[in-house]
Amino acid sequence: MTARMYGRWERPRTAGFFGLTFGASMLGIGLVIAVMLGYMATRSLPLTGLQIMGSAVLFVPMVITRNGRTGWEILILRTQFALAGARGERIYRAGRFSRIPGTSRLPGLLADSALTEYETPGGARFGLIHIRRTDHYTVVVRVIPAGEELVDQPQIDSWVEGYGQFLAAQGRSGEVVAITSVLETVRETRLKQRREVARLLRPDAPEYAAEVMAEAANVTGGQVRIEARIAITCRARGKLRRNQPEQAREIGQRLQGVLSQLARAGLPGAPMQAWELLGLVRSRYDVAAQDNIEAAGPDLVATQSWDTVGPVSALDRWDHYVHDGARSVTWEMDTAPLGAVHETVMKALLEPRPDLPRKRVAVVYRLHSAAEATEIVDGDFRDALAAEQTEPGGIASAAASIRVDNTRAARQEQALGAGLTRFGALVTVTARLDADIPTIAASVEAMSAASRLSVRRCYGYQASAFAASLGIGVVLPEHGSISKRMSL
Repeated sequence: MTARMYGRWERPRTAGFFGLTFGASMLGIGLVIAVMLGYMATRSLPLTGLQIMGSAVLFVPMVITRNGRTGWEILILRTQFALAGARGERIYRAGRFSRIPGTSRLPGLLADSALTEYETPGGARFGLIHIRRTDHYTVVVRVIPAGEELVDQPQIDSWVEGYGQFLAAQGRSGEVVAITSVLETVRETRLKQRREVARLLRPDAPEYAAEVMAEAANVTGGQVRIEARIAITCRARGKLRRNQPEQAREIGQRLQGVLSQLARAGLPGAPMQAWELLGLVRSRYDVAAQDNIEAAGPDLVATQSWDTVGPVSALDRWDHYVHDGARSVTWEMDTAPLGAVHETVMKALLEPRPDLPRKRVAVVYRLHSAAEATEIVDGDFRDALAAEQTEPGGIASAAASIRVDNTRAARQEQALGAGLTRFGALVTVTARLDADIPTIAASVEAMSAASRLSVRRCYGYQASAFAASLGIGVVLPEHGSISKRMSL
């Protein structure tokens, strides 16, 4: 049987002249016209020369790129980072002797978030995270991936197809902003295992059964364990946008359908309750608290709230993030795997590693509605054709021809009912303060290269990238501070 391949993804890019983007081309034309009009009005060569120099200062940074960003983006990002440092915004201090005593609110993009708990019509309780700045609501589902051991290839193909159908179904209504799939490795404490065994063990159980369960609670596993979750972020809908209970009721009604779709994709799961989300966030910002949090279990809500799960101390550096005695570094996807790939392409990046016990890979899917998808695939196809026809020298390159083929295929598949999704990935590694960061960086880049994934470090926004990789509702493009006109 022929192995199924996946691919044909393309980065949206408007076509302009000489391989430039449409925006850069229009800027260049506008500057040329301005120089000509200036000379006609003044008839002065020195003034015209100054105007040409000024136009070059504006235009060249739009053409020269580094790590996928234009010169203007890099300049603005560095300026914003420096100004934030001058205002003291990159330093966070909380706790008993802070300006707001007794609280440790989440910093940065999560500062105005809130956590509440509701119940589905079927009786299942779920935590709901609301980020007020963007008016987004997020529900997190803890899933248990089946893995690939003792599973035949047709079943794996069916699961992949089921997950694609899940994404397409969520994007049809246009209400789902993003879906974040997180697979994380954390240090194994076996406290959850013992608590679960204690919950299952009945007081009147036979002595032999009780001994077997006690042995099961103490079974020694690996040094790290895998946790997987899927966050579904929705925008507020309807006339009652500010009515949070109404929004929760709508999400709760759709949640059972979401769980059924995930089960068909080989991802059985259940919505995470408020105490689970509290423990998740607290243990990621304060890694030393993991044992106490897992030992507390559902009783965590008696001592913790959403206002106390943030770090006591945090410092946002240019290339890393320091929080409560730990140091985290986040990388983002630069380019998707080139060419067609198998479903195991990211195995090297996802599998547990004892030398990196706290590693988190978050894949963010930003969904388009059916109406948006039609306009986008048609526009991408037109831009690809224009780029192929405007190649310098009049000879289309192989890359331009491949892009035309890919956009044509996407157009046909979308017409047959497929969804359209933008996607990206964030890789976060958390280690001790004295950890060898250069060695960790080399390991992450090697794993990414083995997965045919090109990554780059998140310079200037490590704190924001850390929050986004948690999978609790932060969608970075929704919080962008640089105009799209300055980008490619």
